[in-house]
Amino acid sequence: MILPAVCMFLLLVLSPSLASGQVRRHAPSVAANEEFEVEEEAFLVDDGGADLGCRVLEPCRGLQLGSLWWEADYLLWWTKGMEIPPLVTSGATGALDASDTRILYGDETILDGVRSGFRVGLGSWLDAGHCWGVEGDYWMLGEATDHFRAASDVAGNPRLFRPFFNINPRDENGDFAPPAREDAEIVSSPGLLAGAVDVDSYSQLQGAGLRFRRRLYCESDCASGCDPCGPVIARSSRLDVLLGYRYARLREGIRIREDLTSLLPAPEQGSFDILDEFDTANSFHGADLGVTWQRRRGPWQLDILGKLALGGVEQSVTIAGQTMISGSVADNGVFPGGLLAQRTNIGTHRRQVFAMIPELGVGLGYQLTSCLSARVGYNFLYWSRVVRAGDAIDLDVNPDLLPPEEAFSGAMRPRFEWQDTDFWAQGIRVGLEGVW
Repeated sequence: MILPAVCMFLLLVLSPSLASGQVRRHAPSVAANEEFEVEEEAFLVDDGGADLGCRVLEPCRGLQLGSLWWEADYLLWWTKGMEIPPLVTSGATGALDASDTRILYGDETILDGVRSGFRVGLGSWLDAGHCWGVEGDYWMLGEATDHFRAASDVAGNPRLFRPFFNINPRDENGDFAPPAREDAEIVSSPGLLAGAVDVDSYSQLQGAGLRFRRRLYCESDCASGCDPCGPVIARSSRLDVLLGYRYARLREGIRIREDLTSLLPAPEQGSFDILDEFDTANSFHGADLGVTWQRRRGPWQLDILGKLALGGVEQSVTIAGQTMISGSVADNGVFPGGLLAQRTNIGTHRRQVFAMIPELGVGLGYQLTSCLSARVGYNFLYWSRVVRAGDAIDLDVNPDLLPPEEAFSGAMRPRFEWQDTDFWAQGIRVGLEGVW
């Protein structure tokens, strides 16, 4: 009886967290020569008459649960890439159906590499028993970019083209010459044109949320080893439900620019600056519902998260095109329309659609100090409906629309059509969590 009494006295004197409140503990009476046992019941801090089911758990010699908490994570994620059609070719004619045509850029997936980002969060308990809380977070990934450039020398070598499907072909006399067929715009050709084409793409992703959390279930205990004066290990398990608001935004774009110089003598000399631009934006606003489960054992903590957001997505697609001609005998100036962006599809198109964003996460943490923990984890996020810049490109072109536009006949192409696809992002996170 002497040894257990001494241990209990030391715990009461040396533990400031226990000295600050009324502490209950069930300790069995044992003989001095019997093995010491600790009944598996956690310390509970008396909060002045609050419901015992919501009293604050203080792990034995472990992390004290604070009233506020913060989180800061470094993200290393990768995302679903963007599909783009063939945009730059080489060969004798550059047409996609020609046997010697080689696709230099396009007909592939881009913007699918790993990128860095960050996430920050802040939360607070709303009651002394840590049953109700509110939390918010913001995260973003660094902008992913892709750049391609192909250029000829001053003599027009090598041959470069921008392919399209000619739905209104004409012969040398300007007469309609069916059928519709694969064709290409010349970027460079010896003795005809010298030029360069640049294709730049980008992708930006960010999100935020504000949620209430309510404890559904909690159990805890403390256990010691065979040494009654040895370290006491805290064990706890907690399940919370989450309900709040979720925001996410995905912006992407493709910009195609040509810089051409005619190699023909007057009156066919001149320079041409041609631009096609496609930008998309997806803004999600919705209700967020989920659960989070935490398991602690000593300094280690395991977290599992599952959430589902349901709401609306404002989709927008902006298409712009421009041709600037200079140094020509005629037709100098700035004209609307490029090659794949014409008056038939230029403009900003918007609509609202319904979508869902489920998210899964798992994390492992280690308590460094009484107020600071380090953690590492993995997250997977899925977005059911988005529009992407690559899907907004229509390769069907009526050459009568090419600026400067003269006589026009035939179909109004290229045209804009809504095309939905899904999107996902996943990766690891490494960071810190603090309480006070």
